[in-house]
Amino acid sequence: MGNPFEFFDLVPSLALDAKILRTKFLEIQRNSHPDFGDENNNDSELANTYFEVLKSPEKRVQVLLEQYSNTSLNNNLLPPDFLMDMMELNDIIDDSKGGDEMAKQQADNHLNGIKSELDNQMNEFIHLWENEKVSIHTISDWIELTTWYQKMKYWSRLRKNLDGINEI
Repeated sequence: MGNPFEFFDLVPSLALDAKILRTKFLEIQRNSHPDFGDENNNDSELANTYFEVLKSPEKRVQVLLEQYSNTSLNNNLLPPDFLMDMMELNDIIDDSKGGDEMAKQQADNHLNGIKSELDNQMNEFIHLWENEKVSIHTISDWIELTTWYQKMKYWSRLRKNLDGINEI
């Protein structure tokens, strides 16, 4: 994947202004969409893909980590207690698949709590970026952001499992 930030001429950041992103997206679409006469330009398709990537905090973090950090997303940075908690939660989700409504409610509550913690942590990261205390040029340790990303991926997988969404 190319760099969505560069494609839209945006400063790489966790804190993107959704209006600016949409304005840039629409501008590219006006200038490159096949319905407007430019059939040989694939910028319209890239704009669609990159717009979806940058709208999602999780995918935006993934791009920042892939493009600018020296940490690997494949190296497991998750703390053992988090992994144990996720294994227990997965067992509860499995129990809920058998029709155990109490297990389903317990799993849902637990997932909501984890999501709230992850959202709070992301808000702290964004606060640092918005106040220019951190940028891609000054961040000294990408480990925390990578760990957040890995936790979010784990949470997303468990949420889909509980909701009965099968990943392809």
